[in-house]
Amino acid sequence: MEQENINETQEANQEKKSPKGFASLLGKMDAAGETGLKKVLFNMPFVLFLVVLAALHIANNHMAETYARNITKTEREVKQLRWQYMTTTSSLMQKSKQSEVAKLVNTQGLKELRIPPYKIEVKE
Repeated sequence: MEQENINETQEANQEKKSPKGFASLLGKMDAAGETGLKKVLFNMPFVLFLVVLAALHIANNHMAETYARNITKTEREVKQLRWQYMTTTSSLMQKSKQSEVAKLVNTQGLKELRIPPYKIEVKE
């Protein structure tokens, strides 16, 4: 009978000693008293170091994404400006042909020369 009582008390003690999760951590800190607090304070610089590293990692990723977006935006603008340059150059080349210039000037009453130009020399 005594053996059964001892077994029951041991089982009850084991059940009390094995809470799980956050409750077990709090229970250990309460049970340890000052010793548990010292352990937490002893590890605090390491935890703060990890928090700072995590913040730096997040900031670095944010900056990298911003740079990537800016690069993509600039590439798009460069492509658009290049097409605009090519269109303008093509249009200017077309308008600068002799036949096109003659058509534009003909509306103002000027005629195209039929004889080649010649140099006038003055003799002294």
